[in-house]
Amino acid sequence: MSDDVFGSASEGNVSSQQDTSDLQEDVEQDTTQLNVEIPSELHRRLKAKSALEDKPMKRMVADILDRNLET
Repeated sequence: MSDDVFGSASEGNVSSQQDTSDLQEDVEQDTTQLNVEIPSELHRRLKAKSALEDKPMKRMVADILDRNLET
C-alpha cells in the first residue's frame, strides 16, 4: 500500500467519477480577459452565489453575459 496521500491522482490518473466538463469547456474555447469595476456589494453577492452553486465566478459571469446578449 502506498503512503501517497493524493492516491492515484498524483500519478496523473483521473477517476472516472470526476467531473471534468468545466475544465474541458475552458480548454476548447478561445478566451480573453475582461476587467471591469463593479460595486463591492455586487462582487460579494457574486462570490457567495458562486460558492453556493460550486461554480467558478468566471463561468457565472460568462453565463450571465451570454444570456443577456442573446439576440
